[in-house]
Amino acid sequence: MGDQEDEEVIEEFPAEFRTEPRNEERRAYVRSCLLKYGENSLGGLALEDDKSWFFPGNVEGFASYAIFGHTMVICADPVCRRDQIPAFLADLQAFARERHYHVVFLFVLEKNLAYYHDAGYGCYKTGEEASFDVQNWSMNGGRMAKVRSSWHTAQHKGLTVCEYCPQKKRNPDVERQMQEITDQWLGNKHTARLQFLVGSLMLDKPEGKRYFYAADPDGMIQGFNVLNPYLGGDGWIIDIMRRREGAPHGVMELLFHDIMETLKAENVKYMSLGIAPFFNTNDGPDPSLFERAEHYIYGHMNYIYGFKPLQEAKDKYGPVWSSVYLACHPKHMSPWMDLAACSILDSEGFGDYVRAFLEMRKARREQKMK
Repeated sequence: MGDQEDEEVIEEFPAEFRTEPRNEERRAYVRSCLLKYGENSLGGLALEDDKSWFFPGNVEGFASYAIFGHTMVICADPVCRRDQIPAFLADLQAFARERHYHVVFLFVLEKNLAYYHDAGYGCYKTGEEASFDVQNWSMNGGRMAKVRSSWHTAQHKGLTVCEYCPQKKRNPDVERQMQEITDQWLGNKHTARLQFLVGSLMLDKPEGKRYFYAADPDGMIQGFNVLNPYLGGDGWIIDIMRRREGAPHGVMELLFHDIMETLKAENVKYMSLGIAPFFNTNDGPDPSLFERAEHYIYGHMNYIYGFKPLQEAKDKYGPVWSSVYLACHPKHMSPWMDLAACSILDSEGFGDYVRAFLEMRKARREQKMK
């Protein structure tokens, strides 16, 4: 889907810019918009190859998207000046209406909800994001006792954290080990690799990513994190967190601590651990049927994808949690729009969820028979 062509909808952009496939000119424009306007921590995923780019003709900015059936699924908020979001949405609706597309924005910020409501979108809470004030974050205090203990354990085992910079010099052994850990991680999952809202290593074209790894005294990498920038570099999101099977206890806590200390020394303001999907989706006074269904998935479908363990793993670091939303047009989320979003998120499509669900049912039956 990343190589789909964008068609011309408004004349202000040169026709060739809107109709050519992804190229370096477009990529440079996307990077410049992210630098100026990228408030949503997921915005940097626009540079992944699983997306196309929509460019409104009357607003400086873009949105990254993929098409499934007649649904245009968009990653995060439009990347543009906030006061121009209404004009952006109007242009997007003209584009979608001409092609008979439904539109679904995934994981938009709460502060932008009024823009979507005014444009006729339905908005549904779809999880919460774990974020940190880097300059005031500390590992002190009772809440951080377990994290602090794990960090000390990793230190005592001789693990050290290094930043890998493939933009400056490639190291085949480091990259081989990162891929090895990734393959192990995928092999232990019940679904295929998630995409669209989760990045990839992109070691051949890092696009501003930062890579940190923890190695033991023998040089074996036991875990690594990959960061994407937002807020023009004032914020960083840990997009990928992976550990080697059988890694020493505390490797991820060590990585988190050293990354936070590095960012603090660079005067970075914010850091995000990303979204906990479906977390607290029924916390409002009148949750919709869609939000209640999300909450049920959060509590009961962890065999398929560990939604609840993921939230708990983020929460132990003491983040501030903030709500994120799905915005859709038409305003009522239909099964077909839901199907489109789920199919785009799984690298093997919706059938992969069905297979994992049947495996879950079988595992539960076998457990009851024991």
